[in-house]
Amino acid sequence: MKLQQIVSELIEQLQKPMKPGCDLSDLGNEIGIAIGKHTSDQTGYELQSFISGIKHGISLAKGTHSLDTPTPDS
Repeated sequence: MKLQQIVSELIEQLQKPMKPGCDLSDLGNEIGIAIGKHTSDQTGYELQSFISGIKHGISLAKGTHSLDTPTPDS
């Protein structure tokens, strides 16, 4: 997996204009399109790791992250 290529495609995907009335599910769809091209069924942990990373980043941003709380992958 070439992370820089994924980042470039993600930036390209997110620079496309979104229709009025879009919400976070639409943003998630756009991210999924860019990321999904690079995940493999043979290495399914990649997708789960990405989802865990999103959840971790959100918990850090919201201040709800605790080092004592196990993650679903633990």
